[in-house]
Order: sequence, then structure tokens, then C-alpha cells
Amino acid sequence: GRKWQQIEAFGAALTFAQTPAHWLDWCAGKGHLGRRLLQPGQQLTCLEYDPALIASGQALSDRHDLPATHHLQDVMANVAIQPEHTPVALHACGDLHVRLLQLASAAGCKQLALAPCCYNRITADRYQAVSAAGRASLLQLSIDDLGLPLSETVTAGNRVRQQRDTSMARRLGFDQLQRQVRGCDDYLPTPSLPASWLDKSFADYCQELASLKGLSTGEQDWTTLEAHGWQRLAEVRNLELVRGLFRRPLELWLVLDRALFMVEQGYNVEVGSFCEPSLTPRNLMVLAERE
Repeated sequence: GRKWQQIEAFGAALTFAQTPAHWLDWCAGKGHLGRRLLQPGQQLTCLEYDPALIASGQALSDRHDLPATHHLQDVMANVAIQPEHTPVALHACGDLHVRLLQLASAAGCKQLALAPCCYNRITADRYQAVSAAGRASLLQLSIDDLGLPLSETVTAGNRVRQQRDTSMARRLGFDQLQRQVRGCDDYLPTPSLPASWLDKSFADYCQELASLKGLSTGEQDWTTLEAHGWQRLAEVRNLELVRGLFRRPLELWLVLDRALFMVEQGYNVEVGSFCEPSLTPRNLMVLAERE
């Protein structure tokens, strides 16, 4: 339901001067976005890497007798984008949406629309700006830096937030325990755990997790350790408040880097939000159009 609302909002924000003739749904999944945009007299091509999603999407398009073709395509490989295509991408990740900007502009597409996501999903060790202005900037961004905009989770419900807080507090309590048991002040990586582990008592949680790491806990003051975990979580949340001040400015910087790249390729570009952040915090859109 939430994804469909995002698609509706994205589609309503498309204000191209020229009516598209052939939509290109980039990293399309089942092609829901493309089908929503498709109007009589138009065509649709969906590019997707997952064969199961391709098959399901083609079946949906065929069921509604739509002029849509779903292609199995690694968009990081050679992609035949045509000038008559109007590419659209709703929350394509990192290198995938940058690749779209590069290929679409090189192919001479008249217009495109993009809502970026997951700026940290890149193969390079550090961020490589795409615009001349971005490359001239002194700002150097690591993979961790690029993940900062994604740390906002305004769409999670109260139950999910409570589970996340409990899980983090328990991990922080266990971290204190393992430092005491091992006699060293070093972090010990632990595996991802199913949500059902939160139904255990804190003592059982720690003892079973310690067993997975080959540690023996012995007798402990579990109440104090659990309280310590929640205290550390409060400290982490306070630090996140400071980091959060830079979340949106950093995302805007990244989106403007993409927008300026398209300006350099001869496009008129608009940047704005297509929905409220309560629907998705990744609500920034780049609209690019050549006269």
C-alpha cells in the first residue's frame, strides 16, 4: 500500500512539456510504476535483473493487454536506450541511478525523472561526484558518510521502533558483557538475530549469544547489564541527534550533484519533493528535460 502511494505521488509530479511516447521503467521490479504511467498510444519497456520479477511483471502486463515488454537486463552492462525513451526510476540505488543519468543523456533522451535512493550502494571506495561542481568540491565522502541519509526511518510503526530499540539496547548490554568476559575493551561482531530472540529474557539472550561466540558468561548481574545497555542506547540516540542535523543537507548535496550533471549535459532540471516524508524520507526527485 505504501509503495503504491509512492508510485501515485511520483506519477502526479511528472510535469513534462512533451507527452512521452515510450516509457522506460529502470530497475522496474514488476513494472508497477511503468504500468501506472502508461496511457493510450504510449509504449512501455521495463528493465529488471530478477527473472522472477520479469516473469511476474510480464504476466501482469499481458493480463491487462498492455503494450509493455519486460526485459531481463543488468543495467550496469550494455543497455540500448533510445532517444525516444522517457526513463523513470523510483528509488533505484546508488550506481544504478547514476548509470541511468549517464546513459540517458548520452543517448539523447529528451526527458527523464528520477527519485534517488541508497547513495552508499556503489562499487567505489569513496564517492565519485558526477558533476564538474561536485568534483571541484573539497567534500570527501566515505561509504559510511553516504549511508547517513538512509538512517532516517520515519515510516516505521511503533512496534517496529520498539523492537529496534530493544534489539540495540540488548546488543549494547551484551557488548559490555563480552568485554568483561574476554578481558579486553574491543568490539566483538555478532550475527543478525531473528526477532523471536527478543522474547527471551535478557539473561537467556546473552547466554545463548555468548554460546554462539564460544564464550562462557558465568554468573552475572543481569539487571545491571541490561540497564547499562539502555543507558548506552540513550547516549547513541543523543549522538544521532547531532548527526541528524547533516542528514538532509547531505542528501540535497548528493541530489544537486546529479542535477548539475544533467544541466552540464544540456538539460533544464528541476529538483523538488514528490511526497511528504511520512510516506517516504527518500522523497526527492530530479526532473530533466531538453528543449
